[in-house]
Amino acid sequence: MKHTSRTLSLLLALLMIFSVTATAAGGNGGGTSALTLLSAKVGDVDLNGASIPGGSEIALTFSNNVTDSSVLAGNISKVKVLDSTGTQKSVTVAPGTDKAVLLVTLVGFSKGAYTLSLGKEITAKNGSTLGTKVEIAFNVNQGTGGGTGGGGGDNPLSFVSAKADGKDLQGAEVASSGTITVTFDRGMTKYQAENFNEIGIYDASGNKASVTFSDFDKDEVGNSYTVVSYSNLAGGTYTLKLGKNLKANNDNTLDKDITISFTVKGAAADSGVTGLIRSFFNVLINFFKSIFGFFQNFSK
Repeated sequence: MKHTSRTLSLLLALLMIFSVTATAAGGNGGGTSALTLLSAKVGDVDLNGASIPGGSEIALTFSNNVTDSSVLAGNISKVKVLDSTGTQKSVTVAPGTDKAVLLVTLVGFSKGAYTLSLGKEITAKNGSTLGTKVEIAFNVNQGTGGGTGGGGGDNPLSFVSAKADGKDLQGAEVASSGTITVTFDRGMTKYQAENFNEIGIYDASGNKASVTFSDFDKDEVGNSYTVVSYSNLAGGTYTLKLGKNLKANNDNTLDKDITISFTVKGAAADSGVTGLIRSFFNVLINFFKSIFGFFQNFSK
């Protein structure tokens, strides 16, 4: 009997130890395990590369408790959503029912490309941090207003992107001849001719380059775009300017000027070639001068 009582006491002690250990390392953030992002989803759909409505709720699931009162406010400030120009958009961030979940709700997003950015400083209750900045790209396929990109609703016109060779134009280096695809979130065909007057490429001195435009068309998610073609630009710095008077089919305008800077290849190379040609002709001229001088002296 004593042996049985001793065995039961030992088992109870072991159970208490395991219980305390499990509590310390569990989902309440009291353990020491590193913090990681397990998933970012809208419903059952992974956010990465997804096309979602403009009022969606994104569930961020982490490996540890990130909603404890000691860390929640700081974590909320490290969750951001940026549009294609790098402008921070309005979202609400709140704790989920699970302590390891943060809920991000998009506020009035129009159609376009966006990036969810999670700061490396996001911290779990146990003190561990994400350690690495996380960025997840996604698209909004329908705004929260009355229209869906055709221009019939009341949504304001928004710039989505400007790309050359499939890459963002801002800060890019491009060839001296090529195309730039400029995309907006609303239909643009109604005022097409006027809109082309609001789009231009300018050199560092403010001179406007000669360009041509394709008719506005719809992409796969319903955005409206035109292809701007340019040719034989000298090497150097340029800007693509989008005027605030650009107008969508619903009569709403861009309402602000947008300037995107980029570089055309060949500035240094052109300068070097020009110098080489100049040096060659100088040598050639001096050579003929020497021969002419020789024959002049010889004839005397």
